[in-house]
Amino acid sequence: MEIMLKKVLCTMLATCGSNIFGFLAPLVIPPLHIAFIYYFWQDFARDVDKQYCSCSCWDTVFKGSYESGVASYKHMYFNATSNTLKIWVTIVLGVIVFYETVKHLAWLGFQKHLRWRMFILFMTAVFSHYYSWWVYINYWNDDFYSQWYHQFFFSATELISTILVVHLADDRNPITRRKAFGIVSIALLHILAGGWDQFVTNVVRGEGYAHQVVRDLGFMIPDVLHVIIPLCSLETKGAYSLPGAGLRDPDLKTDLILFRPMLMLYFIKVVSFTSIHESKTAITTVK
Repeated sequence: MEIMLKKVLCTMLATCGSNIFGFLAPLVIPPLHIAFIYYFWQDFARDVDKQYCSCSCWDTVFKGSYESGVASYKHMYFNATSNTLKIWVTIVLGVIVFYETVKHLAWLGFQKHLRWRMFILFMTAVFSHYYSWWVYINYWNDDFYSQWYHQFFFSATELISTILVVHLADDRNPITRRKAFGIVSIALLHILAGGWDQFVTNVVRGEGYAHQVVRDLGFMIPDVLHVIIPLCSLETKGAYSLPGAGLRDPDLKTDLILFRPMLMLYFIKVVSFTSIHESKTAITTVK
């Protein structure tokens, strides 16, 4: 009876604890983000005269008969448009997925099944996912789409990588070479594409602003860890389980074949970025 009671109490503690962690994660990060932005961009902030300011870009639909036309100060405005619906769906999905993921990882921790190396990888990837989530909200909010596919490449591949990481966070799931290879290959693509894109210019050459340097380091350091940690965590059963350990490895050829689509995505990404950069340069030259 005592053992059963302990099991029930432990289960209740794990359930409540995981729910609390899942609740706190999406609750805390956005305010931290705003505080972070304010730290870097406080010089661009201006005082708002709440008594005399107005907004003529608001359709005032959700206010109905209470307010119409040019509106007075509000802490939040939103128009009744299709983009507002997309933004709302993105916000809800992001919060739910983040809540459920953190709750799942916390549950694994309470049950002592959490693989801490994979948990570290997940924590380092939070910034990338939050950045993508925030960027898409701003794309729809600003009707700015020139970087949509450029960002989608990173968002989609990062999502695939994190799904593998969360799966491997359960120590009952073995870290096979194929799973580790998937995480590592995506990280390498991000390192190559990110280095080609912004990292070299902003960080290595020192041409970026402080917030750009912090942002690019926030992308690059997790990608490097996504290469190192899976390789160090790889579970092997013999010498021939290692990639390239011998020609008798029957799965190596299959893994390389599976890697081809990732290479194609990278080259498509590089070509598209180069063409966009050249077109921008041409436009600037004409101007």
